[in-house]
Amino acid sequence: MKKCLWIPTLETERLFLRELTADDADDLRKWLGLDIVYKYWGRSASKGEKNPELLFIDPRPHVKRKLSHDFVWGIVNKESNSVIGIIEVFDVENDRLGKVGYRLDPDFWGKGICTEALRRVIEFIFAETKIDRLHAEVDVENAASNAVLKKCCFTYEGCIRNGKMGSRYCTYNIYGYIKEDFK
Repeated sequence: MKKCLWIPTLETERLFLRELTADDADDLRKWLGLDIVYKYWGRSASKGEKNPELLFIDPRPHVKRKLSHDFVWGIVNKESNSVIGIIEVFDVENDRLGKVGYRLDPDFWGKGICTEALRRVIEFIFAETKIDRLHAEVDVENAASNAVLKKCCFTYEGCIRNGKMGSRYCTYNIYGYIKEDFK
């Protein structure tokens, strides 16, 4: 897992969004490597996602790495205190724009978890960072994720037909949200 400059803990009514640690590997193992989680992700689960303990081991500890400007939060269910998802602002460019992505334990699909988490991330990004644009790419067949972005006030910006999203070819929508829209 990339080391980020800083990952503040965020809170919502039902969730904590916090930095993931090696102690989370058991929670992640329950759902992170499931094929269904990657149906629309643009790729299959990686070796580390199938074996989450590997995400927290630096394969080359002697290499000095720059800290990432990306944000990766574990979505923690307050009721069970378990990690049920991941939400990210990644590919941050010049502290100005970044992509949004999220994955959730299928047992929690359809319960508004991603919407709740994304709303809090948007609030943090536009109030506490220099980032002034968030965007997302979503397979047109992923009705749930398209709905989450619309509920969170992302603007539909277009559709890429038969484009490449991750490592697969599909038709996908592009959504954007700029700081000016955040009020």
